[in-house]
This record gives sequence, C-alpha cells and structure tokens, in this order.
Amino acid sequence: MPSIAAYTLGCKVNQYDTDDILRKFAAMGYEILSSFSSEEPADVYLINTCTVTNISDKKSRQMIGRAVSKNPNALVVAYGCYAQVDPDALSKIEGVSMVIGTEDKERLVDIIANELNSRLDLSADLSATKRIGKRTRAYLKVQDGCDKFCSYCIVPYARGAVTSKEIADVLAEAKEIISEGCKEIVLTGIQIASYGHDLYTMLKSVNDLPGLRRLRLSSLDPLAVNEAFLKCIVDCDKLCDHFHLSLQSGCDRTLERMNRKYTTVQYTQALAGLLELFPNASFTTDIIVGFPGETDEDFLDSLKFVEKMGFSQVHVFPYSPRNGTPAASFPDQIDQQTKEERSRKMRRLAERLSEEFYNKFIGKSLPVLFESKSKDGYWEGHTTQYLKVRVKGTQLENEIKNVKIITRNRSELL
Repeated sequence: MPSIAAYTLGCKVNQYDTDDILRKFAAMGYEILSSFSSEEPADVYLINTCTVTNISDKKSRQMIGRAVSKNPNALVVAYGCYAQVDPDALSKIEGVSMVIGTEDKERLVDIIANELNSRLDLSADLSATKRIGKRTRAYLKVQDGCDKFCSYCIVPYARGAVTSKEIADVLAEAKEIISEGCKEIVLTGIQIASYGHDLYTMLKSVNDLPGLRRLRLSSLDPLAVNEAFLKCIVDCDKLCDHFHLSLQSGCDRTLERMNRKYTTVQYTQALAGLLELFPNASFTTDIIVGFPGETDEDFLDSLKFVEKMGFSQVHVFPYSPRNGTPAASFPDQIDQQTKEERSRKMRRLAERLSEEFYNKFIGKSLPVLFESKSKDGYWEGHTTQYLKVRVKGTQLENEIKNVKIITRNRSELL
C-alpha cells in the first residue's frame, strides 16, 4: 500500500483534522510515515494549509514545494483553509496534484483514495479506525466554523458556518481516546463557545468519563466566560487551569474597529472570574499590532493592558491584510516598519511577563504529564498551567508525576 506523510500548519483544529485523516488512511492499510521530513520519500504528501496571515500563506506554499522536491512523482495534496480561500494560487504551484478546500473536508479521504485507486488499482476499506502513534494528549474537535466575522479575519470564509458534534459522538470519541491510554483531552474548535448542543452538559460529561485525568480547553471568547460557564466549570474537577482567552487588542477603540464585540472591561471581568476559581491559572492570548488606524496612543493602551493582565504567553502578530475582509480596505493602513517596531515592543513585554509568571512557581511542587524524551536525555512534559518542565529520570512517558521547580532551568522529581 502507498505511504503517506502529512504536514499541518495553523491551529489545533487543523492538527485534529490531520490526525483524523491519517487515522482513516491507516485503517485502510496505508503506511503512515512518522515524519514529513523522513528521508524515505512518501507516495502521498498531505499539506493542511493555513491562511490566517500572509506568513501562513507563504509557509503553506513552501511546504508544498518541499513535498514536490522530495518526490516529484508523489501525489501532493494541498487542502484546508488556504486551499478553500485561494485554490488558484496553490494550483499554480508546479507539482501540486490536488487542491481541496474545507467545503470538501468530509469527503477528502474518499477523494484522495479514489485518485490513488485510479492510479494504482487499489481498493479501500474504511470499516475500521485506529489512531496514529502513542499519544499522551489528544485533541478532540467538538465544533467547527465561525459566524463572528471580525473585520480582519478570513476564518469564517475559509471554515464556513458553525457546525457542532453531537454530545453522544463527542463522548464516543473521548472514550476511544481514553481507551488508548491518553490521559489528557483538549477540546478544540474554531469557536468552542459557539458549540450548539449544550456546551455545559458536554463539558461536564467529558470531565466525568472514567480514566480521564486532565481536560483542557482551546481558545475561548471572553464573552463566553459568563456566570453560567463559571458555574459549570466549578464541577469540572479535571479541567486544567490554563485558558487561552482571545484578546487581539488592549485598546477599546481598536477592538470596536475589529468588530470584536467586547471591551477591555469585559475582558478583565472574564479573566477575574476564572482567577477566582483557579488562583494559579495561566492565561495566554493573541495580540494583533498595527491594525488599520491604530495610533501610537492606541498601541500604548494595548501595551499597558497586556501588562496589566499578566499573561503567561502572548502570541504577537503584525496585522496582515486578507483579501475579502473589511479591514483590508480600511483607510489608515499602517506601514510595515511601524508594525515591525510595535511587534518588537509587544514581544519584549510578552517575554518579560512569561518570565515573571514562570518565576512564581520556583520552589513549588507541580503535577506534570510527561510526553516525550528529548535528544539530550531529559523527559519533557507540561503542568496543568501548560508550563513546560524537563527532568532527568527513567521511563516517564504518559506518567503524571509531582515535580519540584528548582529554577527556570532545573526541576526535580519528587
């Protein structure tokens, strides 16, 4: 049977989609290569593209080019968000065999399998499924699509309308993940708060599954952190105290132009509500700098607000115009030099905040789920706050152990 290698760009939803596709191909008998960069050339290369920024587009094209160069005779498939938004751009890349958008994501495996069948006279069987490789943490997509239409964002156009997985299907997949030994499940989606089949019942039901040790959420909209949500997660005893609370700007004037629907006051209230339940929680976020019309004063407001929130990690992005979004035609576009300078300032602040957050745990004991062993012999894992920890030890894969944090660079098993 043919061999398949995959590369994923972008978000956790994309990673889930790639894993799901490979699981189906494995069930059909295809050989799944462990790494896209494997020296062994694959018969099929799958590149799950991202189009959130111009840089994402560029990286997607580069990975497609790498696949073609590794095996010019391979079936090279570009799919995902970039493939949906601008299929013509990807089709023009020499060596690309197929471009498949998100609207055909449910048929993607069949489309590729049929093409391979016609080329190699193979038969496919999707009657069984299995996961790829040994995992300690698994993503479970419960929702897809977005209806928020932020003025800068291409995602609603790339992913389509909101769809939600039935609670019974979520639980069935979660049980399968747990049965295979995974101790942590990350519930993911484009907008988890848009889950349409009773978010609270779904969260509590997954939390209560026997064998699950940790439950983690991907990105949350600040407005989703309301009284009902907080009441729900009080009863979710396996929920990790790490929340990615989307911000994008710490300036109300900019948030309004972004069509973000909340204010910095509402954001502060959401973070405070979570902190009340999880005093040691970590908060991560995304920040866009250089949005059209962002003045020096607006940027300074954003900088001050980010500092006030004390994030453990901030992902900083210079604004990138996306064709078809309202913000791309806004007046007062910011020049590249200014965007780069603001990015540097925001990243310097982010590095300081991250160091300050890590330092709070020096001398404390934290439970760590160990995931893999590094090349230099250290076992690596994450705390519930998603702080990365490295220790020397024996076989620790998929084990949860208490670790004392000695310094930023040293930890000891207890």
